[in-house]
Amino acid sequence: MSRHRRPVGIPSSTYRLQVTEDFDLDAARELLPYLDDLGVGWLYLSPLLEAHPGSNHGYDVVDPTRVDPARGGAEALARLSAEAHGRGIGIVVDIVPNHLGIETPATNGGWWDLLTHGRDSRFAHFFDVDWAAGGGKVLIAVVGDDDLGGPDGSIGNLHLVDGMLGYHDHRFPLAPGTEDAGSPDAVHDRQHYRLVSWRAADQHLNYRRFFAVNTLAGVRVEDRDVFETTHAEIGRWFREGLVDGLRVDHPDGLRHPAAYLDELAHLTDGAWVVVEKILEPGEELPERWQTAGTTGYDALALVDRVLVDPAGEQPLGELDERLRGGQPPWAEMVRDNKREVAQTILNSEVRRIAREVARELRS
Repeated sequence: MSRHRRPVGIPSSTYRLQVTEDFDLDAARELLPYLDDLGVGWLYLSPLLEAHPGSNHGYDVVDPTRVDPARGGAEALARLSAEAHGRGIGIVVDIVPNHLGIETPATNGGWWDLLTHGRDSRFAHFFDVDWAAGGGKVLIAVVGDDDLGGPDGSIGNLHLVDGMLGYHDHRFPLAPGTEDAGSPDAVHDRQHYRLVSWRAADQHLNYRRFFAVNTLAGVRVEDRDVFETTHAEIGRWFREGLVDGLRVDHPDGLRHPAAYLDELAHLTDGAWVVVEKILEPGEELPERWQTAGTTGYDALALVDRVLVDPAGEQPLGELDERLRGGQPPWAEMVRDNKREVAQTILNSEVRRIAREVARELRS
């Protein structure tokens, strides 16, 4: 029997549901009687904005302006919200401000327009592209080793199909007036993008990514119009009382996390917001950030320690040392591993920062 608890500004507990095409918002609604009997305070829903077709996680949003139809759409969210709130259960939703999914360019209208029109695209400022570093083009690292280095410098397996440039099963748009430029390689040369070796991704890509994931392109949410466009649907959730709080994915990827959280607080009228941030031992969230705290990795680390038998430390430590042939001090190992990441999978981003610093010093 429902106890009709009333949602408050801070959840007493959260219960996460992974919303997918196979388990959509209406399926989540059907679980509410059970969750109510469990005493769940708030539902914690995975990302709901339209994601790449077939995505089960939802972090590869391709259209931030609407609830994903494959996950039930806006109507299903309204139905879930009404029943949850009727039972006194709040709703917190995971949002992804740092990036958009570009795995299949045609599914992301903004990215498709950017590739079509280059710097003249109305979406050119949405994505964090360093045009100068790419010679005025967006570098796309998809070319396999077997298709590089033809006798004339051509790329193997390029072809024209249905008014698009194809590379194997990839499809890319054509700039206006370039359809009849000649061979596929000649057409490719006239585009606002350049297909390059997949090996170039970690050093030479000129668009910001989510970590080292080439198919997730960073967006300039620090620009006011980009924020308004990508958060219009989220704002509607709060204006209409559909959602009570937010979990912000990867705030460290943003140029100005504190300013972003200020904007979010204004958009949501000061709703409960937590951030996904892994704190190192001794690290604390900046006091300037308008957030209720982290999503709990730091608390979970303490819980993990309670569940680990300390008697295993010595034999496991001896086994580790024997397998490694000795190990360096912890601080040294951390530093060396961070340096390795900066020099390998995140080197494109490190180079990007270095170019920006150099430009600032020259200005």
